[in-house]
Amino acid sequence: MKLVFRLQFEGPAVAALAPEHPDVRFVGAGSHEQAIAELADADVFVVAGPYYEGAIAEAVNNRAPRLRWVQSSSIGTDRFEKIGLPPGVAFTTAAGLKGRTVAEHAMALLLAQVHAVPAMESYKAAGTWARDALRSHVSSVEGGLMLLLGYGSVGLEIARKAKAFDMRVVALNRTGGGKGPADRVETLAALDDWLEQADVVMSTLPLTEQTRHLIGASQLSRMKTSAVIVNVGRGEVFDGSALSRALGEGKIAAACLDVFENEPLPSSDPMWTLPNLILSPHVAGTGGPTERRFAELVSLNLSHFKAGIPLRNQVLLG
Repeated sequence: MKLVFRLQFEGPAVAALAPEHPDVRFVGAGSHEQAIAELADADVFVVAGPYYEGAIAEAVNNRAPRLRWVQSSSIGTDRFEKIGLPPGVAFTTAAGLKGRTVAEHAMALLLAQVHAVPAMESYKAAGTWARDALRSHVSSVEGGLMLLLGYGSVGLEIARKAKAFDMRVVALNRTGGGKGPADRVETLAALDDWLEQADVVMSTLPLTEQTRHLIGASQLSRMKTSAVIVNVGRGEVFDGSALSRALGEGKIAAACLDVFENEPLPSSDPMWTLPNLILSPHVAGTGGPTERRFAELVSLNLSHFKAGIPLRNQVLLG
């Protein structure tokens, strides 16, 4: 059996898979071209979600006759839903593995912004002891209202952490249901009403037909000028141009973005020059024990695959 990796990380945990499965030949593909060549006789393909497009997706669908299972290292399924897989190929995700890590990163971005860490770094670079200048910019999330868009595994962890910082949390999702630390959960139909009250808008939403550009110019205009946006879900949930304008015109205080409509963010995009934007290059899910957990999932699913047992996190596309 041959397994091909095309990931954004390949550390010790992934490398340790080979001794656990001596009957499997593991091949790491460091480029799209190598992955496409190796797919010709691959049985399993382990791939990062952002890589599943263009030539890679074409090779999976048309030039991988032995392929029987694709394991994504992403939580979301939107890229795979859009392009699809060949009939008879199983698909599994990394759902449930990254919640704590992504939530920690989201809160780190929020706290850095609220406590004026970017401004502190600018003054440091200038060699300026700016205590008086910074006093009016350093704030707190205590008592603030977080509007949490999405209440899955990541959203639940963000709510738990936000409550630890004494925030109030209102979560919105498709059904309006879900237990956990949020003070209340409603449907996305209540979005406009809660946007007017939120101090922080935190998005963990997946990309669907319903969530694409869910927040555009009209929604942004409802928000407080002191509000902060954090997005660790999908960049396309926000209208990027409208968000850039709102930040540039001071209609909202700041944004902390780990995801964007176009990645990598084009060098010509005005977001690069916005002083009230913290730009995180889609790394929220890569820290801490995430890689180890993912390697454990791949190992478990390999054992299941060989034994004909249902795979963990299997999703039916389409």
